Amino acid sequence: MERGEIPINPHKILDLVKRMSQMEALLLDDEDEDDDDLFLEDSFDEDEFELELQEILGSPNLEVNEENLNRYLQFLKARIKPPYKLTGNGEFDWEEEYVSGGKSKKEYEKLKKQRPSYLDTFSLVQFCEVGTEGIMVKVERTSDRRQFILPLIDLDVTTEDPEHFELIDNYLLWFFSY
Repeated sequence: MERGEIPINPHKILDLVKRMSQMEALLLDDEDEDDDDLFLEDSFDEDEFELELQEILGSPNLEVNEENLNRYLQFLKARIKPPYKLTGNGEFDWEEEYVSGGKSKKEYEKLKKQRPSYLDTFSLVQFCEVGTEGIMVKVERTSDRRQFILPLIDLDVTTEDPEHFELIDNYLLWFFSY
């Protein structure tokens, strides 16, 4: 692996594609119910998205690399202020074998007290640095105030705090697509 190269986790890509498909299905289901919904009027325009990315990154180079991740980090820091509610967007790596089966549910429940779970709700404490999994964030679990440092690609906006949904969603889309 070359310096600055970000490893791709195929499970995370599949999770993102699945989430995007679910969102599309929900939007299509709701289309008949509320024609005035502004969110439904926004259709994805790849050219427009790339122009936004070029503005965020200050460059026509949209590649996910250490330099661009740092630029995206500065962009998000300027627009998202803690506390900000997040949750997991799929099982965290350590949880997969417990959720998929084969491992003890009792052991899983015990470990969830010490480790972050995708079922937890977190408050964003601060943005950290760029790591091998992209932008890292320090979060605090709302149930017990335990703090963790997690990759932003593993997190999603909660329904309690939808204000910056597009900022996080666009970051995930960029990270997994470029």
